[in-house]
Amino acid sequence: MPAATRHTGLFRAAAVVYLFFGLSFLWTFAFTDRYVGQRPVGLGLGVLMIAVGIFLFRRARWAIALSALGTGVTCLSATLAVPAVHGPVILLVATLAIVSAVYTVISLRVLFGAE
Repeated sequence: MPAATRHTGLFRAAAVVYLFFGLSFLWTFAFTDRYVGQRPVGLGLGVLMIAVGIFLFRRARWAIALSALGTGVTCLSATLAVPAVHGPVILLVATLAIVSAVYTVISLRVLFGAE
């Protein structure tokens, strides 16, 4: 059984997250007056996130690679943010770092056939 087939639930969950944030970006940058200076970048990223989300449902290799890159950046950002936060928020940020690291590793294993 191919690795991408074994992790179907993982990629579907990631697709839902990418679709949610893509639609959120489209709504924020297209239909509100907030962040007008960043509108072209925000709309482009929103369309890219929606495309990645749609193609993650089909388990396209390029979508898995882009999602792994995105979660890798999220993992690095959350890891660097842990010392700056205080209180119970540190648990949320640390959990985000761990979950995104696990997703990145599984995605890279699926891409490079290490399973």
